Amino acid sequence: MNKNINYLIEFLAKSDDNKNVNFYCHILEFLKKQYIYTASKYDVKTLNILATRNKLEVALNFEDGVNQLDQILLKSINSEIKEAKEQFLKTIITTNFKKKKENFDKVETSIYKCITSYVFGLTRAIEIFYMYTKDDLKEPEVFVEFASEVHVKLIEMIFNKEEKELLEDKLKEIMGVYLSLYARYLYV
Repeated sequence: MNKNINYLIEFLAKSDDNKNVNFYCHILEFLKKQYIYTASKYDVKTLNILATRNKLEVALNFEDGVNQLDQILLKSINSEIKEAKEQFLKTIITTNFKKKKENFDKVETSIYKCITSYVFGLTRAIEIFYMYTKDDLKEPEVFVEFASEVHVKLIEMIFNKEEKELLEDKLKEIMGVYLSLYARYLYV
């Protein structure tokens, strides 16, 4: 497994400068529970020292760590998956937001940001799972369980109670499309 991904996921889960740390803790916990990857006991300071010794790029902060992780995943994921996920995101945006982004009112901007945050979080998590299991396949049920848990976690993190009630079914459909997209390359 890519040392960069190991370092970055642990860095993100152990950082104390962002509210989204719990999301990465949840991913690590699931990976550990399924015997896919067990995080080290090192704190962020020690992780950074080890990363430097291994000539890895050290994350400056949480956002930088997320950006680095996204770049690694982008380079590592199949080009057909990249193209399909980008096309699906465009479809979601154009069908739900008819106006140009600059013309959104305050509510539309909030909904747009929430939905794109959900999609980016979901695809990032699925790509992490994909990277860890592509050479050591787990049962499809494990993949579905992982995505379902990530889906619930993201909804809790991003949406308020009213939004959850309105969007949960649609977001579950979106999750299903992304699941089938990645499963096509993971299990075929």
